[in-house]
Amino acid sequence: MLLRFRVANFASIRDEQELSLIAADRHEDLAVRDVPGTHFQALPVVGVLGANASGKSKLIHSMFYAREVVLSSHQGWKPNAPTRREPFRLDPAMAEQSSEFAFDMVIDGVRYEYGFALDDREIVEEWLLSWPKGRPRRLFERTREDGVDFGPHLRKGYGQLSRLAREAVRPNSLLVSAGAANNHPLLTRVYDWFQQLRIAHEHDAYPRLQFTLDLLESGEMPQLRDLIRFADLGISDLRSKQREMPAEAATHFVEAIKLLHPEDAELVDPHSLTAGPEIRVAHTTTDGDVELPYDVESSGTRTWLELIGAVAFTLTHGTLLIVDELDARLHPNLAGQLVRLFQEPTTNPNGAQLVFNTHDVTLLDRRSFGRLTRDQVWLTEKSQEGVTELTALREYGVRDSRDDVLRRYLLGRFGGVPVFEEESLPDTSKIVEHAR
Repeated sequence: MLLRFRVANFASIRDEQELSLIAADRHEDLAVRDVPGTHFQALPVVGVLGANASGKSKLIHSMFYAREVVLSSHQGWKPNAPTRREPFRLDPAMAEQSSEFAFDMVIDGVRYEYGFALDDREIVEEWLLSWPKGRPRRLFERTREDGVDFGPHLRKGYGQLSRLAREAVRPNSLLVSAGAANNHPLLTRVYDWFQQLRIAHEHDAYPRLQFTLDLLESGEMPQLRDLIRFADLGISDLRSKQREMPAEAATHFVEAIKLLHPEDAELVDPHSLTAGPEIRVAHTTTDGDVELPYDVESSGTRTWLELIGAVAFTLTHGTLLIVDELDARLHPNLAGQLVRLFQEPTTNPNGAQLVFNTHDVTLLDRRSFGRLTRDQVWLTEKSQEGVTELTALREYGVRDSRDDVLRRYLLGRFGGVPVFEEESLPDTSKIVEHAR
């Protein structure tokens, strides 16, 4: 589970901001989980609200970027490749400062804090702490100046593997990534936590759809079809089959291979070439199922089908799902039901977590299917300097049982809503008169 995430100097985030999933209240009706070695509980759901351009998506993107650095820096990046980070650009001085990311999480019943800082070219700092018995243990620290310093646990318990990881790591790669590549047991566990974390954003729609299809075809999650039918879209199934490539197109493809890669031409069988998958959606009618092409479905239907595979996987394995713009093209009731799947112990027995941003303010209403409590809501605002600031709703002293949180939010009592400059409105009467 994720307990906290911190980020500084990334995109519109200049100063360090922290998103916490630690419950501030006791929740008997939510799928909370006890945090080992503490008296705290972790929330199953956290939502981030705010005006357009306030930094909601940048917060999600910072988590996505940090995950990619962990998974790709050692084996996916070239030795001298840039880190492709996005420092805060409205203050030129921040380009010289490092960007920092830190995750406080629980893996196999042990709490860890893993973080790193980097500039445009290399890793500046990296560290890993654990709390195996409620007290902190330094596993390793790394700085650009002094290199990697292992704590006693990694020196004694994993001496040879730790030395291999230290020798393999490059200036622009993370030690956790190098350790996983060299089968270091502990560093691989941290790496695997990031690998199981799923992030959904608008630019990965097809891979998410393919993930849903793969789960359906594998048969390992029979409840997935139930979730598809649950959405009241009239859909009973989702199917995919490979299309044969037309003979003429296959011939042209083989000829191109002969010209560009003659050494590989004999390996290509023109009769085995395919034109990619054909995706069909089965709709239930009074006369039985009728299949329609995936492309004719509404954008809301496609959003649900693209997302539901990741939802089912996360609920089954008790991991973390992060969604950029949860409400995009989904009816508020359907978005609320999706949140509810994570909120309730009966549908989330494995303690999965959902972190998302949204404009769906109905989730603040106590009548919403997926109603968020006061410690599950975070608000983003942009200062006059263009800096994103993240604030917990509970800091405003709201009371879940008594306050109309939705109404107060829309009235701007908590910030996180657009503020309009009336004097900037154009005089439309003059525009019409000029047009005449």
